[in-house]
Amino acid sequence: MDSLTPSDLFSPSKARQQRARAQDWAHIDSWLSYKYAGRTVPAFERNEETLKVLRELSMANERADEERAIMERVEREALKELDEVTTDPNDAHILSTLRAHLTPEGTTALSALASTTIALSTPTSDPQTLAHALISHTATTQNLTNQLAHINDLQRYLTKQHAILRAQLHELRTDPSFSAPASLQRQTIEQTRQTKHLRTKIREAESQLSSLQSSHARTMTPGSKNVASAEAIMDMLEQQQALDELRERVEALEGEVDEFGGLPADLAAARKEVGRLEIKCDEVRRERDELFEGLVGR
Repeated sequence: MDSLTPSDLFSPSKARQQRARAQDWAHIDSWLSYKYAGRTVPAFERNEETLKVLRELSMANERADEERAIMERVEREALKELDEVTTDPNDAHILSTLRAHLTPEGTTALSALASTTIALSTPTSDPQTLAHALISHTATTQNLTNQLAHINDLQRYLTKQHAILRAQLHELRTDPSFSAPASLQRQTIEQTRQTKHLRTKIREAESQLSSLQSSHARTMTPGSKNVASAEAIMDMLEQQQALDELRERVEALEGEVDEFGGLPADLAAARKEVGRLEIKCDEVRRERDELFEGLVGR
């Protein structure tokens, strides 16, 4: 059982959790000591899973003890009532006389009627009451049988799906086509480096263009405005074209890098992520095919 740490002393929620866990373990220890009746309780690992199982087991055991105590009390009361019932001598005489005058078939029928009444737990041996009880038991049995058959079918279906999923998982782990390329990390690093380099070039080009525009505005005279403007416009167009080409190249490289941006840097973890995305893609593809088949069926 975990003990309180210095940080837990300043956290009321953690302190409450620790106290509740300590109380649970104290209850479990007391319950185990009672069940083993003085014998040594076997050693076991004290963690959250063990505590959960033992807590559920103790609750189930307590419920079973309560049900057993109720049954014992009911049986004692029933036996007490039976002991208090006095048999009328006239009834015994009538029963013995009836048995003596019954044919073997009548005796068999009487025994069958009594056995059926006891088996169905009916308060009377009236044939109509027995028939209704028998029909009710038969319907209940049929419903339970149908539910059991449905559960068996569901279990077989789940077993089949589990086998299919395990086969797909094995294929995803072993098929080289689902593995990330060995050069993935190197390509990502190289493309990132090129992107940073091109961004630096773009900033330099933008700075040079701004400087040229400022110097041209300061040195331009009214008489040479037309000539200077034509040369400046051509220069600016060329620089703008070069800038656009650099920007397009950077955007293309950024798009290639973004495709691998969500993958971990570790190669094994990247392969697992690629496998998970392939599984998700297959699930989406199957859902799409099922929706398409449903639309075609309509």
